[in-house]
Amino acid sequence: MSRFQARQLLLGCTADEVVLLAEPESTTAAAELLASLPVDPSPSALSAPLCAALQALQPTSPLPPASKALSTFLTVTLDDSLARSFVVTPPRGARGLRELRATAEARFATLYGELAEQWLLVADWHASAPFIACALPRQLCQALDALAEKHSWRLDSLGPAFVRVSNRLCESVPANGWLLVGFGQTLTLLGTRNDQPATMRSLRLPGAPDFAALETLVTQERLRSPLQGTGGEGLSLLWAGAADWLPAADRVASLESRLLPLRGLVRQGAGGSVAGQLALAGSRR
Repeated sequence: MSRFQARQLLLGCTADEVVLLAEPESTTAAAELLASLPVDPSPSALSAPLCAALQALQPTSPLPPASKALSTFLTVTLDDSLARSFVVTPPRGARGLRELRATAEARFATLYGELAEQWLLVADWHASAPFIACALPRQLCQALDALAEKHSWRLDSLGPAFVRVSNRLCESVPANGWLLVGFGQTLTLLGTRNDQPATMRSLRLPGAPDFAALETLVTQERLRSPLQGTGGEGLSLLWAGAADWLPAADRVASLESRLLPLRGLVRQGAGGSVAGQLALAGSRR
């Protein structure tokens, strides 16, 4: 075994809570709960209360100081309601990152009615095909940088839940249809056409939807953003995430449907927490 080792910490953030886990050394062990803090959400300033909670976050079981032989990496997963994710179609003949970034910023302004200065735009940039861009609050990114620096951790990865799940399931996402990712009361829908992203939006649900409500939601989404045809031929659904209301039925709203739930264990009782589930979504195991 190499004498150079690494510890992996997993942080999950919602508008209501932050949870810090230590990833286990084996795939059969449960993650250890290191810290959990409630957040008092503010409708007018979504990031500020979360940033304050991050400033106060302290592991209940202090980790030994990091060294060259034992580094600590932090992976952060945000609830999709804390980010803004959308599909960008590059202009024909687009050249270079600067033009693609300008196109994404213009799309952001069109969708959300504000400029992107207070947001950090990240994307898997493509000059010849539609791509997904994610806007993360700069204030929140700075608070996470400060948290990592305070504890001598390395901020290894930061992203919304949808990106974590879709990266895991990229080979399973329908070529034509929808990937629907649910955590807590947040549902993100990506519509695909010919193996490319076509539409995307995140919904904050008022409560846990029943099967009838999910069928209505899918039907409305088909009417809102028809992907191909009118009868649904060739369209399918893939549900993923950790919400307990995700449907296991093989057909939803007359479309073929599959469910791939996130699995994981957390010691000390954080497994039912949405923030804990988000933290687990950042695990690479």
